[in-house]
Amino acid sequence: MYSNEKSAISPLERLLISSAILTAFALRALSASGDCLPLVVRNPEGNYIVPGTLGDIVYKRVDGRELSLDAFVHISDGNSRPGVVVIHGGGWTSGSRIAHVPQILEDLTDAGLNWFSVDYRLAQEAPLVSAVDDLEAALRFIRCHARELRTDPDRLALLGEDTGAHLAALLLAREPDGVRGLVTLAGVFDLLADPEGDMARIFEQAYGPFPRDLRRTALFEASPVHSKRAHQVPTLAIHGSGDKEALPAQSEGWCRRVRSSGAPCEVFLVAQGIHRPENWTPVQWSYRHRMKEWLKDNLSPVPSPRLPASDAGPQPSSAFRVAKNLRFRHYVDRHGEESELRLDFYRPAGPGPHPAVIVVHGGGWEAGDKVTYVTPIFEPLARAGFAWFSIDYRLTPEFGIPDQLDDLRRAIRHVRHNAERYRIDPSKIALLGESASGQLALQVAATPCPGIPESADSVERESCRVQAVVSFYGVYDFVSMSRAGSYQSMLARLFGVSGAGNRSRLEQLSPLYSAGPGMPPVLLVNGTAEFLWEQAQRMSARLVELEVPHEVLPIPGAPHGMENWEGHPEWMFYKEKVAEWLKGELSRER
Repeated sequence: MYSNEKSAISPLERLLISSAILTAFALRALSASGDCLPLVVRNPEGNYIVPGTLGDIVYKRVDGRELSLDAFVHISDGNSRPGVVVIHGGGWTSGSRIAHVPQILEDLTDAGLNWFSVDYRLAQEAPLVSAVDDLEAALRFIRCHARELRTDPDRLALLGEDTGAHLAALLLAREPDGVRGLVTLAGVFDLLADPEGDMARIFEQAYGPFPRDLRRTALFEASPVHSKRAHQVPTLAIHGSGDKEALPAQSEGWCRRVRSSGAPCEVFLVAQGIHRPENWTPVQWSYRHRMKEWLKDNLSPVPSPRLPASDAGPQPSSAFRVAKNLRFRHYVDRHGEESELRLDFYRPAGPGPHPAVIVVHGGGWEAGDKVTYVTPIFEPLARAGFAWFSIDYRLTPEFGIPDQLDDLRRAIRHVRHNAERYRIDPSKIALLGESASGQLALQVAATPCPGIPESADSVERESCRVQAVVSFYGVYDFVSMSRAGSYQSMLARLFGVSGAGNRSRLEQLSPLYSAGPGMPPVLLVNGTAEFLWEQAQRMSARLVELEVPHEVLPIPGAPHGMENWEGHPEWMFYKEKVAEWLKGELSRER
């Protein structure tokens, strides 16, 4: 879902931007001016996603705003490596350098590539041409500091997802130096291909409204497929075959345009994939291997990854406080193969013991992993002094909600059992979920969860009770959803039933019905511009009836998903509020 928040730019200014400026956009060439800013790493803890990342490097100052990028640079082997400039999407109005793209950043790291994830001005801040100006400035900054960043300035690729692909394609029309490849994921390139469709509508909400007689012109001039400049580079266009927002024809049409200029272009269709790669399920993740191999082939030679060594000692350096892929559970998959669940762990400075927060991603119970959807909360928790654990869990349809609940309980027990190793206080553990995992988190909290003394597994002897729960825009009532036709396929997938045919089963897994007295304190966080806001209000009323201590934190006008809140300063207050609430609850003596 994208935000429909309107820009502070007036309609008249938008009209001028959309008609006059965009008409000349494809022919506009911005010359480099002045020296690049110095390379200063302002956050030595990086981006809390990939250990060793150089965090918060300002590459441009404009109109009182500082624009930053994060960079990951492999250890030097005496040669410069190719680099990838990553451009997040978000419907032109939301997102940031740590939202929507974390899986991609992990994949690029694994492939041995340097990468640079870039913030830019969104539609509510500046016209479309300014966003491309920003990306061009980021590219110049990277090339200017190529030696320090151990990056070959002439072996760069652009990678854009969602509307970031649109911006990357517009940037190519300026013939930027050093760019040798383009990867797009769920991109939009021709707003006129479906002028009444979702992407054209979202674009006009971002940069319009356009007068009726100028609308087609504005959409035409903002479509890179219609650019008069023929500069193209080898391209890999990845697209979900089931995408209803940006139709697969967008990537197919873009590849025809690229090929007409003499450059190769491959369309990689993800079977039944909906919009956005972060929403694709594990069985659809073959695109990730193809993306890495394609980039290595087109930017070759690419040396093997050389990752900075993580300090596992008692006082780790600030750049390596995130430990990746720690195992917390073994299980057997549907093929009878042994597999594992893993977590990422952030350890604060100091000896501890620290209060702990277990973070659980959403994704409709079927998609996502420990770095999707939830990354905007990592830094606020870290800065507030919490140890945090972002976990994977088993997904539908291979496994059901009861299995997922069991995975959350196992994660809690694992963290508590290893309190000394992680330097956390086992009596101060909170659970944080969002969307689908908001339901899971509250459901775990609503159910008594003592240790199992007779278990041969020492981890299972631990209690899985938590001392506080935060739920972002969770699903709390499957019963009411069963009355709506639009949710029938989801309910059939989750429960094997449609409609209200199995009310008792729906109630058992709905926190609105399963909640009871004695639950730990709850914080409900919800945007007011989405359908789950109504469920949050009913959940709050139920907690009042049960005398469960709780608070509700509404985010006025915000849509579903904290990633979609990025880029909106008016919504960022939630980060401090959530951290303050957790500090208060986990400091209480119980």
